[in-house]
Amino acid sequence: MLLLTLARSAALFGATAALEAARQAAVTAASYLLVGALLTVSLGFLTLSGYRAILSALGDVYAALIIGCVYLVAALIAMLAVQTRRQ
Repeated sequence: MLLLTLARSAALFGATAALEAARQAAVTAASYLLVGALLTVSLGFLTLSGYRAILSALGDVYAALIIGCVYLVAALIAMLAVQTRRQ
């Protein structure tokens, strides 16, 4: 009888710990999604303002080329960082 009560208590404790860990993981994931959305919106506004500034200074073609090259270089640097981290 005592062993059965001990097993039930351990199972209840394990279930409670698993539920708390799942809740904490969900809160963390939601927080990361919110931060990611805010970063995406800010990147869009920064890109637009940079494009318009370059557009007024140099023209449409150069503005598009410069912004495109900046994103290309950023992507290549990120790819290089991922590659070196994996090795």
